[in-house]
Amino acid sequence: MIEQLIPLASGGAGGLLGGNIGGALFRKAGVRAGSSSMVGILVGAAASYFLGPTWGPVVGGLVGGGDMGALIGNLAMGAGGGIGGSLLWGLAKTMIGGGSRE
Repeated sequence: MIEQLIPLASGGAGGLLGGNIGGALFRKAGVRAGSSSMVGILVGAAASYFLGPTWGPVVGGLVGGGDMGALIGNLAMGAGGGIGGSLLWGLAKTMIGGGSRE
């Protein structure tokens, strides 16, 4: 059971980091830290779950393999998903006019 939760947790942690990076890029669109963090965690965990088995070993193998390589691969998959999800969230807010008006 715990073996299934570790990839999701590490993907969510990477997604949190990636979501905040992506949210910083869309700060003028009204994307706040809370929403970009939440989107990053959710999309990062999903990206780690779906892309982790295929791309995780590739990224992990570049780092050195083993358990630490798998963990770093899941973090990278989550961060990429978090950045992408946060950018899509910012783009959607911009398109519907939900951004801040300065």
